[in-house]
Formats: sequence, C-alpha cells, structure tokens
Amino acid sequence: MLLMLGDVVYNGNDTRVAPDIIFGADDETFQPLMDDSELSPCYYLRDWTVADPTRLLKLILLIRGLYLQYQRKKVEEVSDERVRFEMSTMAAIQGLEMCVTTISEGMEEVNFAFPLVLEMENPHSATNSQSSSITCSDISLQVKFPVRGGQSGGGAPQLKLVAPEGMRDVFDVDDVKLPVWPEHMCLVEYKPTLELTLQQQVREARASVRLRRNFVEALFPFFGHPLEVDTLYYRKASILTSFGVFTFLVHFVLPIQFPKIQPSFTFQSSQHFDARGKPLVSRLYQDYPWSPRWEASEMAQRIFDFVAEECLAFKRSCGDILSQR
Repeated sequence: MLLMLGDVVYNGNDTRVAPDIIFGADDETFQPLMDDSELSPCYYLRDWTVADPTRLLKLILLIRGLYLQYQRKKVEEVSDERVRFEMSTMAAIQGLEMCVTTISEGMEEVNFAFPLVLEMENPHSATNSQSSSITCSDISLQVKFPVRGGQSGGGAPQLKLVAPEGMRDVFDVDDVKLPVWPEHMCLVEYKPTLELTLQQQVREARASVRLRRNFVEALFPFFGHPLEVDTLYYRKASILTSFGVFTFLVHFVLPIQFPKIQPSFTFQSSQHFDARGKPLVSRLYQDYPWSPRWEASEMAQRIFDFVAEECLAFKRSCGDILSQR
C-alpha cells in the first residue's frame, strides 16, 4: 500500500462529534467534501453516530478511494514522457496505486506501488483436495521516479520492497538483492523477473522454518526440554540446563537465513544476581564450530560440547563479578 490518509482527529471533550481528517500541504486541492451527495463523505459526517462501529472504516475507505482518483489525475498531469509511458503500460496491473509528492522547490517524485504475485506451495494440499499452489501478494514494490522541472531524466528508478511487519519473522524484504534494472526496461517488463526472484527466496525462507524446527527439536536430547519456544517460526528457544551444580538458561536466537547463518545464544545464570536482583547474563555467542551442511543432530552436539566448556568460564565470571561487589 502506497497511499495513506492524513490524521484522523477526534474531539477530546466529546467523542460523539464527527472527527476531522487532516491532509498535508501537498493535498490542498483535494476537496472531497465539495460533493454533497449520498455517495460523498459528507453523508457519513452529517449523519455521524458512535453507535455504528463501522462508520469510521466506511468513511476512511470512501475518502481513500477518492484520494486514489485524485492522485492518479495528478500523475496523469505530469508532462514527463517516461512517466507517461510507464502509466500507459501498467493499466492491467491489479492493485496499482500512484501519487506525486513534492520533495523541494522544482523537485517532485512520481510514485507507483503494486503487489507482487508469487506462486507458493499450499501447505494444506497434501491433506485435502485444495490446489497444490497458492498465490501470495503480501509483498509490494514501490517505485519512485524523481522529476525535476517536469523531466525525470534517464537511469533506473528507485525501488523498494514493502511487506507487513509480521512477515519479517519468516522473510525480511530488506535482505533481498533486487535484480539489476536493465537499460530501456519498463516496470511491466521488470515485474516478472522480480517476482521469480522473490518466489525462490520466499520458498527458501519457508523451508527454513522446517529446518529451524528440526534443529530446535534436536537440542532437547542434549539440553533437556525447553522452557519456551517460538512454535510458529522457531526463531527463539530458551532451555534450562545444568552442568554439575551450575544451573543456567540458554537463550537461542535463530536467524531467518538458517542454516546458512548459525544461531546465536546467551547464558543466563539462575544462581547469580546483580545488585538490583537481575540474573547475570553472558556475552552473545556466535563463534562456535558450525557448518550448514551438518545434520541437525550434529549441530546440536557441537553446540552442546561448546556450551559444556564455555559455561564454566561464565560461572567463574559470575563469581568474579559478585566477589567485586
């Protein structure tokens, strides 16, 4: 999603009063309340009632639809030939949004955004009659064409991938290396190449969830059953373990790129506390033997051997800290 509405401001003294919706300085010519018909925002504001919990949503969706039309008209008024050409090729793209923003005097940006359609394996297809693949459109591409004096100039536009915050636990778009933008290519030609690149990387990320689960479960025979595990994406696990008379927690954090990038972990003593009563915690460990080609059981075994040695040094450091108080 590229276009966002302005601020919705309620009357703090009387929430029964219809809210104000405030837009920025770039949108002074956007006047959605000039229309007084039943299909205009005036209809909802004039007959405002807090008893209807859907009224605000309906109002915002209506204004947003009008705002999309308003911004599209502004983009159509841009005289730059490249922007006009891009618009002429994107008519069939579903969910396309566009807007013009002022950067500085004489400098504007023409922005396009649209969802990328990725074909993914259906995790439920093996147990029912559903299709073996599903489409994912959670990731969007934002494209910016800087326009100075009515001309965008040559070169590739500015590109940015956008995804919901909740998706970062399984796939982080900031880690994606975008395909090179070939000279004389338009957005419609670039889109399929980008979708294929993302499709492969998202599939690898989804497969990584299974690999992380196998690894976490492989830790249990060595360290014991966990106190807490992220059972959705298997990004975190905390296990209470002991060596001799020293009992402590091991907090594991697994990266999205697992097993290519190894997990990190810290120790937390259950027997040593600082002056404020907080348990002492070790440094972050990432410097232990590791290979992404090992089986999950060997990964767990190597970490267990490393922890068996390193926890003694951590216990000594805890004792030293307490003796200095």
